[in-house]
Amino acid sequence: MVHSRCYLLVGVAALAACSGAPARPPVAPDPWQQLAVRDAPIAMFLYPDPIERYAPGDRGAYVVRVPDLTERRAVLAAVGGGDDLSGEDGFVVRLDAAARDAVAARPGVTAVAILQPADRRSLLIDRATELPETRIDLFLDATGDEVAAVAAWITSRGGRVLWQGRIALRARLPREAVAEASRLSPVRWIE
Repeated sequence: MVHSRCYLLVGVAALAACSGAPARPPVAPDPWQQLAVRDAPIAMFLYPDPIERYAPGDRGAYVVRVPDLTERRAVLAAVGGGDDLSGEDGFVVRLDAAARDAVAARPGVTAVAILQPADRRSLLIDRATELPETRIDLFLDATGDEVAAVAAWITSRGGRVLWQGRIALRARLPREAVAEASRLSPVRWIE
């Protein structure tokens, strides 16, 4: 009885292998985490370091490189302006996937690269204090809901918001949370 079950299982496995149906490659899990923080009006994404790709529907942060000043003005006008300069020939802008592809195809654009978490953190962060005072700047196009979501995240991580502006916050944040904050979708700069 046991042998006949073994033969049956081997036969079924062989039949499935020979059925001609292509094997599906394993699907990699998404590299990001969607955060729904208590008391936050919206969810944010927490990305890995380094960021390889953004979540569908999220406006990711990119460094757009345009060496020619005339072309740079045209590209900036087309995307509604950039957050700030990056090096001598780049600017930072948030784009969804379709806009990112359109900007990359524009004349004069030499590169469109993901803005990495390491490029969002100052090297001058206080490492001596348990809860260092930290300034967190969001992107220029950040919404009030994004600012409120970051404030709620700070509180959930054991921090305290000291001041909240239109696109920036000043907070006392645990040291281990500073690097994590640079991986939040709406955060542009931490100092």
